[in-house]
Amino acid sequence: MGAIFWAISASVFAVLEIIIPGLVTIWLALAALVVTVFAGLINNAYIEFFIFAVLSLIFILFTRPVLQNYLKKKIKHDFNSNMTGSEIKIEKVVNSDKAKKEYEVKFKGSIWTGTSEEFFKVGDMVRIKSFEGNKIVLERK
Repeated sequence: MGAIFWAISASVFAVLEIIIPGLVTIWLALAALVVTVFAGLINNAYIEFFIFAVLSLIFILFTRPVLQNYLKKKIKHDFNSNMTGSEIKIEKVVNSDKAKKEYEVKFKGSIWTGTSEEFFKVGDMVRIKSFEGNKIVLERK
């Protein structure tokens, strides 16, 4: 296939990792980069692809979990237990038809999605019960 093909492949995979982060395509880019180095020595496309496939599998299966654990330890959440119980105001009712109603609330200067099983009106003051991912779970104060 040739070194140019593998260099282009490595570039495409690297750009895809930037666009869709997930620590998958970066390993494909790394495998393609390694094959780029050895493509001049190997004149068989099947062998090049086999090396690419094996390296990709090794990188994804062994190094991705290690790097994910390392990155998870680096993430610092700005939310702590003293934020629960804070009072905030309902800015907008987004969806009140579901069992878990959705609202827009302003917290720390930003608009957040708030959820609750209770119904609130715009302007109601509510209390933060907890955080679920990027949503605030609300309760009546």
